[in-house]
Amino acid sequence: MLCVGATHAFGGLLPTLAAARQHLAPGGRVLVGDGFWDRAPSPEAVELFGELTDLPTTLDRVVADGWTPVQGHVSTRQELDAYEWAWTGSLASWALDHPTDPDSAQALEAATTHRGQWLRVYRDVLGFVCFVLRPTSN
Repeated sequence: MLCVGATHAFGGLLPTLAAARQHLAPGGRVLVGDGFWDRAPSPEAVELFGELTDLPTTLDRVVADGWTPVQGHVSTRQELDAYEWAWTGSLASWALDHPTDPDSAQALEAATTHRGQWLRVYRDVLGFVCFVLRPTSN
């Protein structure tokens, strides 16, 4: 199973892992990526991302839920910046390239709003980690 950057669709990291456990083949692995607080967040950052924890606590919760990490990657600030620029820039470019599309103004506003939140609210506090996990026991 693969879920990178979309654990909110399942209600968070642990509910995502619960769903994965239901569908994982024997000997299978899960690739999951989620945010964590790299530094103490502002109330506005918590409002945007919810009650994340720091990296050690995130890993402790995963292990306590019956998973063993067999690989991991913590994104660098450069990787996170590249991701944010890519998606906000792509959305803004689409909007500018399609000015007559009825969704153009909304897309440009979404890109602008998100870029502002990233730069002013969470750029310096949000981290991102990907784990390859195996169930500790079957």
